[in-house]
Amino acid sequence: MRLKPGVVVVDKREERSGVPRMLSRLGISLRYELLEVGDYLLPGDILIERKEVGDFLSSLLDGRLFDQASNLVEASENPTILIEGDFSRVFARFENRAAVWGAVASLGYDFKITLLYTPSPEETANLIAMISKRTPSREEIHLKPKKKRADIHELQLNIVASLPGVGAARAKRLLEKLGTIRAVFSADAGQLSRLGGIPYETSLKIFKLLNTRYGEEAERRQEKIDDFIREDI
Repeated sequence: MRLKPGVVVVDKREERSGVPRMLSRLGISLRYELLEVGDYLLPGDILIERKEVGDFLSSLLDGRLFDQASNLVEASENPTILIEGDFSRVFARFENRAAVWGAVASLGYDFKITLLYTPSPEETANLIAMISKRTPSREEIHLKPKKKRADIHELQLNIVASLPGVGAARAKRLLEKLGTIRAVFSADAGQLSRLGGIPYETSLKIFKLLNTRYGEEAERRQEKIDDFIREDI
């Protein structure tokens, strides 16, 4: 879909966030659709998934984050995740920051996704408006090579390898034995240990990470990170 500068396609479910209303006030022409992937489609095939910091954290813990990243990469030449809010809220709840920054690094370096940060919905609207009005220079239009779409097998490996204590070699072994990411995530601790060559104690922690419901009592939340992301894993 080719869009003119200053035009943004908005997922209908984003209307309640208030960002589209602010975009209209900034002079942006909006088109509402039900987008299968992402929240905002901008000129230049820029597809933005907006995540409040709380949703970013919950999607990291329940495994949705890397699934969504894969879908973004498949759907757009310029996949983008915009994280909105104050990261200090996250770090106030989780002292171990390795999981959060590890996920950010993986999104940028492994998935080749552009990461943007804003402190509030208002600044999100300002940033999206600025990007949507941007006109690529003639040099960019003619010389910039088309971004290679990520290979699905590479993305599958990256997603499984992102589990604590797994890594590339064990991820490949698990996928070869179980066939799909869903099967890996559904495996019990014994299967993870036996098929992936992972120490049982580590497999048990991975199993707990994948199956612990988000939002359980606060005293267990720190355990979700400290227990699963350790140097000895």
